Amino acid sequence: MNHSNLATQLLNDTDAITDTPVLFIPGALTGEWIWQNNFREYFDQQGFSTHAMSFSGPQTTFVKRNTIRFEDYLEECVAKIRSLESPPILVAHSLGGLIAMHAATKTDVHAMVLLSPVPHSGVAGSLTKLGRKSPLSLLKFMTVVVDARIANYAAAPLGIYSETCDEASSLEATRRLRSESLPVMLRLLAPPTLAQSKLDADRILFMAATGDHIIPPDEVEKTANKLGSPFKVYDGLSHTFQVERSW
Repeated sequence: MNHSNLATQLLNDTDAITDTPVLFIPGALTGEWIWQNNFREYFDQQGFSTHAMSFSGPQTTFVKRNTIRFEDYLEECVAKIRSLESPPILVAHSLGGLIAMHAATKTDVHAMVLLSPVPHSGVAGSLTKLGRKSPLSLLKFMTVVVDARIANYAAAPLGIYSETCDEASSLEATRRLRSESLPVMLRLLAPPTLAQSKLDADRILFMAATGDHIIPPDEVEKTANKLGSPFKVYDGLSHTFQVERSW
């Protein structure tokens, strides 16, 4: 299948696929709430059956949170997919994008749209680039993962938001951040090997943003190229697509 044609279908041809459920998968420190008043609402209006999930880490206590592993998130995602009426389109962000790729090797999905997903090889390259651009931003990012309350008292790390974001939405998203499972985040330095042969590369669309310094476009493109999947980059947008004015 021609990659540009696939991208056009997934973005625009809603009439052909509105019978297919859409599952929204969040990134780290967030939950299903991150998709409210943006993408999920839009797909509802187009006639899709939409669903969203949250991972257990940010929803629980410090002690419980730090017993949760990457594999637990993967099991939660697979269970949610299997609970739907038919194989869904996965719309996944950041950490959720990596989880979605692994989940699609274990159960049937219709297609995937991945917004700044964590690369299949991990975040070491992304963190190194962030540290070179702004050591303070790297420190802030790592600190907020452990204690999200700190996000309310300091400027966001470089690339989380941008000048093109809606200020009120950005502030609300920051207020709702919750600390993440440390074992899950550490696993992102060296994720499990992706079973590439079990994925349909032509049914995965990768998206990135030039203003994203958390998972920069060239890191997203590496995974797209490895799988042979289509890749689209948006100029000037940030890591948090959901709070962009032009989401």
